[in-house]
Amino acid sequence: MNRLKEVRNERGFSQLRLAMLTGIAPGDISRIENGWIRPYAGWRKRFARALGRTEVELFPAEKGGIDGE
Repeated sequence: MNRLKEVRNERGFSQLRLAMLTGIAPGDISRIENGWIRPYAGWRKRFARALGRTEVELFPAEKGGIDGE
């Protein structure tokens, strides 16, 4: 299971609630959780802040700025 989805579910957040907290569209959250797109660095920060976790905890494969940011 995708770590973002796992933590989101642990916190009891729906994709819509997380979208409201982060300003990221629910469709984009779904695509990230399903591995269709990688989150931008700014999005990773928003998710971490909203879920009370570090970026590395949520996106271990993304550390090091893979997406060029």
